[in-house]
Amino acid sequence: MKKNYLMKLLLSCIFLMTTIVASAQTGSISGKVVDESNLPLPGASVSIKGTSKSTATDVNGNYKLSALNAGNITLTVSFMGYVVLEKAVEIGSSPTIQNFKLQPSSQNLSEVIVVGYGTQTRREVTGSIAKVNAAKIVSLPTPSFEASLQGRAAGVQVIQGSGLAGSGSVVRIRGIGSISAGGDPLYVIDGIPINQDQFISGNRGAQNQNPLAAINPNDIESIEILKDAGSAGIYGSRGSNGVILITTKRGKSGKPSFSFSSKTGVQTPASKPNFVNGTEWLQLYQEAYENDGNTGRAPLPGGLTYAQASQNNTNWFDLVTRSGVVTDNNLSSSFGKDRFKGFVSANYSNNESFIKNNAYRRVGFRGNFDIVPVKNVKINLSQAWNQGRNDRVNNAWNGGLGAAMSVSLPIYPVNNADGSLYNPGGQYNEMGFANPLLAFDNTKWRTYDVKSLTSGAIDYTPIKNLTVRAQGNYDYTDRKEDQYVAGIIRGSEKGYSQRWRNYIKNYNYILTGNYSYSPNKDNKLSLLAGYEYQNNRNNGYNLGAEGFEEPFYNNEKAFSELYKASSGLGVGVPNKFVSYFSRLNYVFKDRYVVQGMFRADGSSNFGRNNRYGYFPTVSAAWIVSEEDFLKDSKVISSLKFRVGYGITGNASLPANEWRGTYSQPNSNYTYNGQPVIQPVRLENPNLKWETSNNFDAAVEYGFLNNRINGEISYFNRLSKDLIINRNNSPSTGFPSFWDNVGEVMNNGLEFTINSTNIKKKDFSWSTSFNIAAYYNEIKSLGDLTPDAAGGGTNDTRVAVGYPIGTNYLVRYYGVDAADGLPIWLDKNGLQTKTFDLDNRVPVGKVTPDAVGGLSNTFNYKGFELTSLFAFTIGGNIYDASAKRQLGIATWWNYRTDIADRWRQPGDQARFPRLTQQASNYPGLSSFWQYNSTMFLYDASYVRLRELTLGYTLPVKFANRIGMSNAKLYVTGMNLLTWTKYPGGDPEIARDFENAQDRNMSPNITFLTVPQAKSFTLGLNVNF
Repeated sequence: MKKNYLMKLLLSCIFLMTTIVASAQTGSISGKVVDESNLPLPGASVSIKGTSKSTATDVNGNYKLSALNAGNITLTVSFMGYVVLEKAVEIGSSPTIQNFKLQPSSQNLSEVIVVGYGTQTRREVTGSIAKVNAAKIVSLPTPSFEASLQGRAAGVQVIQGSGLAGSGSVVRIRGIGSISAGGDPLYVIDGIPINQDQFISGNRGAQNQNPLAAINPNDIESIEILKDAGSAGIYGSRGSNGVILITTKRGKSGKPSFSFSSKTGVQTPASKPNFVNGTEWLQLYQEAYENDGNTGRAPLPGGLTYAQASQNNTNWFDLVTRSGVVTDNNLSSSFGKDRFKGFVSANYSNNESFIKNNAYRRVGFRGNFDIVPVKNVKINLSQAWNQGRNDRVNNAWNGGLGAAMSVSLPIYPVNNADGSLYNPGGQYNEMGFANPLLAFDNTKWRTYDVKSLTSGAIDYTPIKNLTVRAQGNYDYTDRKEDQYVAGIIRGSEKGYSQRWRNYIKNYNYILTGNYSYSPNKDNKLSLLAGYEYQNNRNNGYNLGAEGFEEPFYNNEKAFSELYKASSGLGVGVPNKFVSYFSRLNYVFKDRYVVQGMFRADGSSNFGRNNRYGYFPTVSAAWIVSEEDFLKDSKVISSLKFRVGYGITGNASLPANEWRGTYSQPNSNYTYNGQPVIQPVRLENPNLKWETSNNFDAAVEYGFLNNRINGEISYFNRLSKDLIINRNNSPSTGFPSFWDNVGEVMNNGLEFTINSTNIKKKDFSWSTSFNIAAYYNEIKSLGDLTPDAAGGGTNDTRVAVGYPIGTNYLVRYYGVDAADGLPIWLDKNGLQTKTFDLDNRVPVGKVTPDAVGGLSNTFNYKGFELTSLFAFTIGGNIYDASAKRQLGIATWWNYRTDIADRWRQPGDQARFPRLTQQASNYPGLSSFWQYNSTMFLYDASYVRLRELTLGYTLPVKFANRIGMSNAKLYVTGMNLLTWTKYPGGDPEIARDFENAQDRNMSPNITFLTVPQAKSFTLGLNVNF
């Protein structure tokens, strides 16, 4: 009985406590969240500030929070791209109704911005940060996500790699500050500094393989671009080239929601050079033959007779290109409750380029999970797995499309009489086979990239306002590249198969503490302190064997036996970083902001005497519009001044180049009968960081309730102790040497304006325009001469007083009307008819004068029309292939530009008389030395980068068929281009050999693959 009595008493107590709690938590709040046009916002986050209680709006924008304690609470409502709203609400015993109307953020001071190791409101940001919404980058079928940034942010120059599938882009933030060190920004995905090396497995005669291409752009929530020391300084030694922060999507509370997107389309070359036909080629070749003093018929290449050649007019460009099909399908889901939220996605895409046999296929999965086991602990787990398969083709200088634009003559037939592919003389010349289809049919080349990003983080709040975060990241890349070359290509009876394998393991550990302190409403202090460690190692091997008649991916058993007989995996040299950093942000009266940052980095990349670098930054902002004299202004909505100064660094160079190295034992050289080793690279224990002194000043503005807003910025960056792989004198016995030499300056102006031109119930029109003007100059090179560092097939150099990557050429004056010979200028500017490479001078430049973009968006009821124009002003293109297409009449194809040539005395022409022998131009020893301003062009262009017409189904109709919303759209990319460059596509990013090449010669074209023009039909559905 006693036992039963105690049990009854216990149950009564539990019931009484439950009743008390229930009576204290009977309140609720509900309502609706709509946008500026009063349309519902499904998926908006509604949370109670200071608690873990939150929910998300349903398909109709409705929300509800139940079981609330009576009293005052603060509701926070947020949605990507809109201003965060906070509202104090009193909860009583009866249900409370509270509706919200959100406004687009559009540079609003309340917008949340991702910064290094955290977030800030735009009000507190003292550095230069450009934010790009993910919706802006997913509609374009670019080879990789970073190419979609073109024209969308001031000061960010993006040169898309080419129309090749999976190709990488050249991204430059506020100019070029390096010569031999990497010039690309640092990419950080959810806190992970990822591997982005374009030369993981070297350079093998095709567009550099892009490790970023395996990343699914559909998983991206937002992109923040840190441009100056006031923002990128927290990354210290790797901040000089800017930082691109990528935030992926995460789960939201509420009912599970699903998103499906699909697009498919076709792509063709955006432009191509105009070549002469077969009859015109014969006329030009004969004319050159006769100009050289010969008579009769000129002997034709390939052993053809004139009768045979006259029957042909082969368009080789069309034979190796096609209409490539592009598809992309993505499915994702967001789900969760107060203590658990998740986001999962799956993606498959197939991007066929317009070049036959070339395609990039990607399949990927992602899972992001947020767990709150107890109220002061948060756990974030993320796992992304992506596989990219690139079916590659030769291009440019080793065949393929390059051959179709050079040695594949229109007078050649495609097939022999027996149907086999025509192969003149069986010859494989400097550009590959004269019939590029032979290379297409007899080469198999495929690269697999598996990229895995794993991240785990724990946030612990031991006391109010203090959060300690421990994060571990693992970025793993497995690259397998297989190439099979048939015997006919090698001039052998046997084929050759080869495999390059790279395993890149990138570990990253971060420990931070973030403390906020607000003693009163006028003062707010935030302090961040952290430690970071990174270890990056590239292991791999290269194995090949003769006698195989298929690539290794079709015969893994044979490869396994070959691998067992080899020395196995090569162990790479680790690249290690250890860092200590801090950030102090102080806000006074919500309008005066001061921020200081400091980072100390240690790196194994640098010599024992300069292992550590130190990078301080200070910046400030004044929100003038919060002052009493402007607070009530009906014209000025927001006005903010920013200024900052700091030091950042650049550590992007191959690992351990400071060390002296020796050759492997060489049996060709012996001492006392034993093979010898010899030094091949000098040690430099003093090799250190590049450092950049950055100054930035800006005005952020908004007028008429922010209907007009934007930013005007000035920046000045002086990079010192440039890392240069300098050429040595042959007498030293060492070809090159990594050293710190010289200074380069970048300065310029950036201007951004966004405007809502018309805003009515059924119609709106908004415009965004940005432009950045640059000036780049090498201030010092120490003892180096212009030839001490070169790039772009040796057509660009470094010279004091000129930009990085200045073209170094003989100046072309014109044609002598009397005899048709070219006239040159010597170093002193005097005319001469003798070509001499000693008369080369700095002319032209890689860097443009300005780049920018203009976008317009029109909305009418459910229809939306968006356009984006990207443009480049100034700079130059050096057309290295024109030396053969417009110069000496060799066994290359000719462009139609050659019509403007000298033919008879008195002709005023652009090009000199044709000749088959370079030596007929006095002083010229070879057509390869024909480097002059004759082939230097203005690089300015305007391109219709994007044109999208979309239609969003009415919400009620979408709800009726089980969807929260649905959008159908059609997009055209690179539809129109306006340019003075006659050689094809003016947007050039060639197949670079190393980082120095990428810095110095993005304007050098040599049979470069043009960009793609595409038309895509897409569908986005949420349910």
